[in-house]
Amino acid sequence: MLKRALIVCSCFSLMACAGQNAAVYYDAAAVSAKQPGIETALRTYDSTVKKSVHSQHYYGARGDIFFAYKDYGSAVNEYTKALRNADSAELHMKRAQAYMKLGFYPDAAYDFGMAAESGGELKYRAYAGRAKAYIELGKYAEALKDIDRAKSGADTSAELEKAMAEIFFKTADYAKAKEHVQRALASDPDKGELYFLRGRIFYKTKDANQALSDYERAVAMQPENTAAKYELARVLSTCPVSMYRDGQRAVRISQELFSTDPSADNAMILAASYAETGDFDKASDILKNAADKEKDLVKQDDMRVYLKAYQEKRTINTW
Repeated sequence: MLKRALIVCSCFSLMACAGQNAAVYYDAAAVSAKQPGIETALRTYDSTVKKSVHSQHYYGARGDIFFAYKDYGSAVNEYTKALRNADSAELHMKRAQAYMKLGFYPDAAYDFGMAAESGGELKYRAYAGRAKAYIELGKYAEALKDIDRAKSGADTSAELEKAMAEIFFKTADYAKAKEHVQRALASDPDKGELYFLRGRIFYKTKDANQALSDYERAVAMQPENTAAKYELARVLSTCPVSMYRDGQRAVRISQELFSTDPSADNAMILAASYAETGDFDKASDILKNAADKEKDLVKQDDMRVYLKAYQEKRTINTW
């Protein structure tokens, strides 16, 4: 609950210059985010402030509450209502952040662009945000241009170094990726996502020991980071270097992932984990059930390869 309150307070900081009237709404949203559930939070908020369908602040603060409870689709809807009442760089920035969480990168890039056009200090953060959206879209040249624009303003050095590292990671220039993530860590050593990124870089260069160390640290710092847990389980179950494999631990981690998200990827890593323990029958059953539900033809082919190996009592070890 404290974390949700901090998220809303962070969102409120974007509106700090909007005046006393705005503060009433955003202060109420911050207090409401301390409630145990979103329904209670919204009731608390609506009982505290005056509802006004013509106020961008009323809807903007509601968007912050939804964002804090990770209901990003509803957050987008509320920010959109707010923007209909008053065009605002801060609201475009918030909606862009929600779009990023949803994976709607073209929409995020648009909103970051609208925020950047504001001409204020916010534009530098907007450029940094749009660079991230461009990276996800594979538009690396555009991302690099926005990173250069962002560098001339706000104090976002760690954020920008991370963006540079992601670009070089995705273009397979792992030496430069490592260089930039190291710089980011020097500026912000308490960010779990940076250790996760560095772990991925290490694993791509076949340094399993360092990768494991960084994945462990990322998970310890961000227990909600399912991507880090997935990669940790993948190393423990499929690493070609046997000394780094631990099937029993991989099973525990991948079971947790699969129980909350029974996706094809999580099914495959759970099956690989059981195979590493020697339980090939269990691995085969998990993969058969997942393959029957999978519609993606590429993943179906991957599953067939893994299934054949497990039926032959073989593990698959790959970087």
